[in-house]
Amino acid sequence: MKKLVYGLLVAASVNLLFSCGSKPKPEPNPIEEPKVVEVPEEKPVVEETKVDNSDALGKTENARQAAIDAGAKETSPVQFAAVDKLYEALQAQAKTGADVSKGLEDVQKRYNALEKYAQAVQAKKRIDELGLASADQAKYDAGCAALNELESLFNETNLTGEKMLAKADTAKKSFDAVLFTGFKNLAKDERTEAFKAKRDADSIKAGVASKEAYDKAVEEFRAGDSSYAMQNPESAYAHYKTSRTQFTEVYTTVLARREAASKAMEEARIRVAESQTYAEKADVEAPLVGENIKGIEAADAKLLDDDNYADPETQKADIPESIDNVSTGDEK
Repeated sequence: MKKLVYGLLVAASVNLLFSCGSKPKPEPNPIEEPKVVEVPEEKPVVEETKVDNSDALGKTENARQAAIDAGAKETSPVQFAAVDKLYEALQAQAKTGADVSKGLEDVQKRYNALEKYAQAVQAKKRIDELGLASADQAKYDAGCAALNELESLFNETNLTGEKMLAKADTAKKSFDAVLFTGFKNLAKDERTEAFKAKRDADSIKAGVASKEAYDKAVEEFRAGDSSYAMQNPESAYAHYKTSRTQFTEVYTTVLARREAASKAMEEARIRVAESQTYAEKADVEAPLVGENIKGIEAADAKLLDDDNYADPETQKADIPESIDNVSTGDEK
């Protein structure tokens, strides 16, 4: 009996043991971790840098005005309007602060080119009118070629201010060289003629007879020499031309006076001769007797003041005949 009870107890214990081991242990509640919210990084606001184009705009405006003053609007109206259009577009961009320095530099060169083009056209016209092309034919031909090439460039789509300016500069410099040589030749020839006119004036003592007018002619002549020495033959030519006219007028005026005086003296001589004949006849028919006769001066009487004329030779201006002997300094 005891063995039976013991067996039952052991069986109950084992059963209880297995019953307890088969039940799962309750799982602990999971711990919620805090969620990490990603905040986007704030980037610093960078303000767009604005460029000050005022200096470049000022230079371009000056170049435009110089082109107008040279006559570019009249010489090349289509090209001038096209450059103006480019300039206006760049001005609008400059107001927004955009960097338009490169574009303005190109436009400035275009205006410079149109200025020189107008000047070259005018120089060529003067050369043709004065017939000076032969003074330096090679330079004249080079100028004409540069003008033609520039006018061809006006029709190109990839035209740049630099290309335009190069051709315009060549044309202007070539024609300027022709004008310089041409006026240098004219000045030399005109100086020779002015010197001849001075020599004629000196031959009739015009420096004494008409000193003020003579001195003015000399002053113009010396101004011509000064301009020539300063490499301004066109101005020298103008001075020599004026001096020649003045010397000629002085010579003509003084000569006319001398001829009038000579005529008057001849007429007076005739009258004196006639009076002498009459006096001799009167002395025979009714001679005057005695001294201090009324109306007749004493034999030693001084009737006129002493002459006080300047020496004509000292009144001649000392001017070298050849331009090669002219000093490079101003004449005193």
